Amino acid sequence: MTGLPPYVVWRRRMLWLRAVLVIALALALLVLRQFSALVPLSLTPLLWLGALLLPNLLTLLTLNLDPRPQQRLLAVELAMDVMLFLAVVQLFGGASNPMTFYLLVPVLMAGMTLPPMANGLVLILALTGYMTVSQWHHMPAPHTALHALTRELSALHNIGMAVAFAALAVTLSILGQVIQALTRQQQRQQDKAMELAGRRERMYQVAATLAHQAHELNTPLSSLVMISDNALQEPGLSDATRADLEQIHALARQVAGKLRRADHHDVPEDIAFPALIDRLRLHLRHLQPTLEIRHQGPDHAVLRQASDWFRVLANLGYNAIDAGAGTLAIQLDTAPEGWLLQISDDGPDHPERPGREGMGIGLALVESTLENLDARLEMEFSRQWTQARIRWSGYGA
Repeated sequence: MTGLPPYVVWRRRMLWLRAVLVIALALALLVLRQFSALVPLSLTPLLWLGALLLPNLLTLLTLNLDPRPQQRLLAVELAMDVMLFLAVVQLFGGASNPMTFYLLVPVLMAGMTLPPMANGLVLILALTGYMTVSQWHHMPAPHTALHALTRELSALHNIGMAVAFAALAVTLSILGQVIQALTRQQQRQQDKAMELAGRRERMYQVAATLAHQAHELNTPLSSLVMISDNALQEPGLSDATRADLEQIHALARQVAGKLRRADHHDVPEDIAFPALIDRLRLHLRHLQPTLEIRHQGPDHAVLRQASDWFRVLANLGYNAIDAGAGTLAIQLDTAPEGWLLQISDDGPDHPERPGREGMGIGLALVESTLENLDARLEMEFSRQWTQARIRWSGYGA
């Protein structure tokens, strides 16, 4: 019944409530008959109890209709509940019968599920009917099962019961309306939150696509820079070939530089280690919002040439995402020769593991950047983690 309007849900619940009520009252009459001086039990009370199930028949015949008209049908059923139960109460001794307070159930249901006007009509019907049966009712014969369900009360006590019933009915009706309003407000808030979450997810998808395309474009450009740079070192090149390679090298470096600046143009030259991780986390979440990035290391450590370190960490993060990692752990420690930066991910698709294809270009870019930082890279592939260890000497952090 998930996703159904409240009035549809309560129509189905009232099926069971009415059935339980009729069965309980019928069993009570059968039990009380044993203490009624052998006076035979008339079929009339049982027939009226059976009449209480008429709203169930209407529910079963219309349960599969569209949800919109079912609210009006629920109002009709609750009105039938009130009138039929008033007839049973009138037969069982009027308002002096404690069962009369069952009338508060349809009043509360109306308050929780119906609009104010329909709720008010059910409330007025219940109050009017109660006042009527309190003045005009059929008192069962003494020493009968029906008489055992009621008792003679003074007129003043009847007035007090009527006041108490009216106060409870009005209170429950107002309470039901308040609950209904709060439920609608909560539903609107949930719908708004779901809409915002959907918009945020779509924005993440767009950002991830853009970031992926930028990464895919930056990788061959960086490779082109490396290849052209190596080719320029070859001896015996003709002037025309050297000029073409220099032009390719300059153009590729210029475009790759613009892409890198677009990725992390706001990274300062020197940055604290935690601040750099925060920027990395913000950068990678557009590509993989569910990636968890944990870091450990001295908060006072400052990385020089921060844009290069950001590029190294970003490329290792790209490789982790490509490998399907859910966690990226970054740890900075001091080492005998200087500093040790360890980047670990739990991606299941690394090269030495079945299913992952090449991470060579990304690592080549990392290694070329680390050369400028006088650092060296070590890779280790274990069963659960892939670890990149970067070591460098001197006051690099």
